[in-house]
Amino acid sequence: MTTNGAQVAAVYKRIRGTLDAALDRGMTAALLAVERAQVKNLSGGGATFSYPVPVRTGNLRRSAGHSRESLTSGYVFNTAAYAGAVHSGHVSEWAGRGKHRTVDRAARPFLTDAVDQAKPSTIVQAEISKGLMQAGKTVFA
Repeated sequence: MTTNGAQVAAVYKRIRGTLDAALDRGMTAALLAVERAQVKNLSGGGATFSYPVPVRTGNLRRSAGHSRESLTSGYVFNTAAYAGAVHSGHVSEWAGRGKHRTVDRAARPFLTDAVDQAKPSTIVQAEISKGLMQAGKTVFA
């Protein structure tokens, strides 16, 4: 009995390589899009506690970044010490005599909004679709 198992395995290997490359491009583009949207949300010029977050020193914008964990996961972050307070609206204030109190201000969820604006899953899906089209051309050529 003869089979074309080796040919099928070779085609599968080409398809997988094409799709892995597409996923890699999609994840990188998605992370960068969310990071850019975060920086845009941190580029306001309004009054204190307005949104987009007004720029005072630029530290919040400089503290934006992203990290890639694997082919299928990554995250966008902000390392500024006060980023969480700005995002959630829970601000620690001086209360006198060495004490602090937490005050609720208007939340300015610049990271959550960045994900909503950038639509990273759509970016990844588009790259995978392109990869599938390319893989299909390779298989049926």
